[in-house]
Amino acid sequence: MNSIIRRVIPIVAGTSLTVTLSVSAALAQGTDQAALCSLEPVSVPLWGGTPAAEVAATPASPAEPAEVGEAEIEGAIVDIVACINTGEPQLMFAIYTDRFLAEQYADPAATYLPEFERRLAENAPEPAGQFSLEAVNGIEPLEDGRVRVTVSMSNGGTAFNDTLVLANQDGTWLIDGIESLDPPA
Repeated sequence: MNSIIRRVIPIVAGTSLTVTLSVSAALAQGTDQAALCSLEPVSVPLWGGTPAAEVAATPASPAEPAEVGEAEIEGAIVDIVACINTGEPQLMFAIYTDRFLAEQYADPAATYLPEFERRLAENAPEPAGQFSLEAVNGIEPLEDGRVRVTVSMSNGGTAFNDTLVLANQDGTWLIDGIESLDPPA
């Protein structure tokens, strides 16, 4: 199980450009996070009932370099943090590409997808703590169409500098990989 999921989303553990001040302030001051999260919540059954292993084997992006602006990636990260801060599992897991999330559940010996889907269906808020987005740095298009980015956040006095890989899924940039977590989860 990927450590960023355990760090940011407790439900799973159981089964240099600075973002504009107004956006960071809104995230830090407890603005209604659900209103800031524009992602569609995940629905159950995940992937329309397609087996996780099949979804995990499908690339999330076209195999060509992405033409994307820094503001677009910054906006995607702001949205991702807002969705995490809702505490609502269906929005917290909407931050991942189908491929990446399915990869976490592709091995039934390691994880139990039916229990995860049951908890998603309940959508009971989980206390994840509020993350404040500090900076989005090192935006780098990759040859396979995805984008590498370093995200600096804080939560309760702990600073995080994570390197994520985003992929454009149906017009929305979502987390498709985790390259490093600092500090490790």
